[in-house]
Amino acid sequence: MDFTAHLKRQLAFLERSTTAYDAGLHDEAIRMAVVMRVLMHQTANSTSLLTHLNAEQVLLLSTTTGDTPGTVFFFGLGTMRMGPEGFSYYAGLGDGAVKHLMPAPKWWAQVVYVLGPDIRLSRKKIVLSAANQDGGAHVDEKLSREYQELSSTGGLGTFTTIRDGLEHAEPVTNAHFVAIRQMAYELLQSPALISLAGP
Repeated sequence: MDFTAHLKRQLAFLERSTTAYDAGLHDEAIRMAVVMRVLMHQTANSTSLLTHLNAEQVLLLSTTTGDTPGTVFFFGLGTMRMGPEGFSYYAGLGDGAVKHLMPAPKWWAQVVYVLGPDIRLSRKKIVLSAANQDGGAHVDEKLSREYQELSSTGGLGTFTTIRDGLEHAEPVTNAHFVAIRQMAYELLQSPALISLAGP
């Protein structure tokens, strides 16, 4: 089995999905999650592509500091912007100041959202919920509590703005898609991962 060719194919899938997402097809994030699951998810019954490549410790780009002990609210993979047209929450891609490399297991397990004292989401939790429960490779009757909270309208809060003298409530929507799009950026900007796929 040519695992290098498979990695190149998966990264190409990811690149095409990001192009579609950036063109406005935001639910393409679910397919990105499937690619990430193929790359990263290692269990007794499922071997990750990185394991097949003997690259379990490959360095991956992280664009967030992660949470800190005692954090009660944290959103690490999205950017909020207020402007004349109102509020938006989106994947900032390379706009942020944080850019550091970490071994793949640490990247996968890094907590990137804290929505309450007992609602903490790692990249792994978001990706596996999207891929295994929310239509990537399977549809479950119920989503995990943490992923349900992140993906719900207003799960990250509602911003109230005043425009033309009127109050407008603007809830954060599709935060799970934003998170997955940012993760895709991180992977596609990880030099060691890209080099594994060859020329």
